[in-house]
Amino acid sequence: MLASVVNFYNPSHVFIGGGIQRIGPLFLAAVRQSVYHRSLALSTRHLEIQYTPLGERAGLIGAAALAMQETLRLPG
Repeated sequence: MLASVVNFYNPSHVFIGGGIQRIGPLFLAAVRQSVYHRSLALSTRHLEIQYTPLGERAGLIGAAALAMQETLRLPG
């Protein structure tokens, strides 16, 4: 699934966060290998896949940022 997202959006970075980070560097290496193998070469040329520096709180911080953005949005 991640390889399809990389092919479609062509991002420069993919951050993996949350509790899955506890698995360690072998999981990250497996994800990288799978994405690089299943994606187009042009999509992965400058792609970096890494754990988020926010750690296990990444989802919570992202949800709070979206809620704040919606709250501060100007009407109309």
